[in-house]
Amino acid sequence: MRIGIIGAGGIANKISQTLRTRWSEMLYAVASRDMDKAREFAERNGFMKAYGSYEELVCDPMVDIVYVATPHSHHYAHAKLALEHGKAVICEKAFTANATEARALINLARSKGLFLMEAMWTRFMPITERLGKVLESGIVGRPRLLHASLCWSMPEIERIRRADLCGGALLDLGIYCLTFADMYMGHDIERITSNVVKGGEDVDWASTTSILYKGGMIANLQCAACCYDKRGVIACENGRIEVDAVNWPKNVKVYDRTGELIDEWGVNEDQVSGYEYEFLAAQEALENGWVEHPKMTHDTTLRMMEIMDSLRKEWGVVYPNDINI
Repeated sequence: MRIGIIGAGGIANKISQTLRTRWSEMLYAVASRDMDKAREFAERNGFMKAYGSYEELVCDPMVDIVYVATPHSHHYAHAKLALEHGKAVICEKAFTANATEARALINLARSKGLFLMEAMWTRFMPITERLGKVLESGIVGRPRLLHASLCWSMPEIERIRRADLCGGALLDLGIYCLTFADMYMGHDIERITSNVVKGGEDVDWASTTSILYKGGMIANLQCAACCYDKRGVIACENGRIEVDAVNWPKNVKVYDRTGELIDEWGVNEDQVSGYEYEFLAAQEALENGWVEHPKMTHDTTLRMMEIMDSLRKEWGVVYPNDINI
């Protein structure tokens, strides 16, 4: 599987370092609008090809799959470009700026029989899959309350401040909290309520969201671009589960109803960074001719985007990409 990366920023660098450690032969091409930047990135990370335009990369017949690693505001255009040129696509989270763009990409991929997947890496990690199995075992009973927080102080980062780059905390950080809740509380939602504080260019700076599920479960989520916190807790009928970080879990602890620690685990010993598991999933999908992977389905992506659309609408946070909503 030969990978071409669109974008040569921070996330592209992390992905490349992971692949170079595990599967250096996958690193085929990188594209940036700045040819010098593309060449420097390619040399530093071991890519065979460097391109000064995204169009050149998607026209390369040797590229099997394109990884879109540009800002949220550009995901739709760049993923569409790759799909229109017959390339399978992995697109960084949040998948697009809104559900309208997400639906259009999914329909395009399905019409062409091409694989398309959102790169929500936590859904593929063995550490989070084991957590799901613990809940299914019933050892701590049914989940009743979930808390997920991801707050990272980054008030000066341009892509977070600017509305035209689809900034704010929700798409960058809140998607992890929503995903954590979706993985372990399901999606039979009865009601969603929220509060927001704005900052930057009138984008969401800090927010709390409470989700009431049918059956009496509640998830309380918070994200912010102005403070620090990243924990997850699932309070169950007969105990609780604590996760050190909802965006990059490295340790999970299970307690019984008396507060005694009854299970604990971390990442696999052979894990490089955690990003590698989404590429294993993509490889599996390509080998089987799938247009989506069961661990990160198109319906799941749409569900997450629709929830975030509804929250932004309630908050009055508008992006230029929302013109067609």
